[in-house]
Amino acid sequence: MSPDRRLDLDLPRGAADLIATTLTVFVRHALLFMSVTLIVVLPVGILVTGVWAGGFADGGDADVPVAAGVAVGLLAFLMPVLVTALHVIVVQELGNGHAPTVRKALLAAAPRFPRAIAAVLVYSVLCLVGFCLLVLPGIWVFVAGYFATQAAVMERRGPLAAFRRSSQLVDDHWWRTAGTLALGWVLLTVVFFPVGRALEAVDSGVLYVVLYTLVQVLQLSLTALFGTLMYFSLRARKERPLGSAPGATYLPPTSAAPAPADP
Repeated sequence: MSPDRRLDLDLPRGAADLIATTLTVFVRHALLFMSVTLIVVLPVGILVTGVWAGGFADGGDADVPVAAGVAVGLLAFLMPVLVTALHVIVVQELGNGHAPTVRKALLAAAPRFPRAIAAVLVYSVLCLVGFCLLVLPGIWVFVAGYFATQAAVMERRGPLAAFRRSSQLVDDHWWRTAGTLALGWVLLTVVFFPVGRALEAVDSGVLYVVLYTLVQVLQLSLTALFGTLMYFSLRARKERPLGSAPGATYLPPTSAAPAPADP
């Protein structure tokens, strides 16, 4: 990969720059990002949406049974975690100036899946507790721990350590982070809500499952890429020495020895 095509991960980015970079990087490597996402989403699309929920038979009129609904809920929790883990590896490779592949991403990310899942499970429990006690603590936890997956995968941290790392990065930038996440959510909703409504009108079962799966792939990939670039931006903003060159190599304090996993 030529130096001018290298993705600079040491550069703090504002909301507009994050959105522009997300779109630019995604378009430039669309086949790669969609391929790694499809690996996670395709089995769900075929087995759950197509077979179990009746998508192949009824198209947009498919009626999701209760059991399938539980499975969909569980997979809705797992899929973003796995997709994000894969995107972290790909973005890291792009930042190092390498040419990532689907195989490289899978080999590097797969051993870190359990750590990422555990980190998001802890994060989800903390969010739930915060929302049950009072709404505002839940909102704070949701934003503060949003990058636990990235911290678990990139820095090989345990569940609680990944949440603390995410909170550390967001600290002093909570409002900026919350606003950027909200802006990204609004833009994705504006784009994908009408697409979802249009899918409901598709009568062909096979066409419905194919289109539904592709829409999920696109949405999950963009969300994971946006969140991963935000993580690197926060890390650069938090830890890059004042006055250092934007293109300088970033070596986090934990790079020499990975942080020990929580018991």
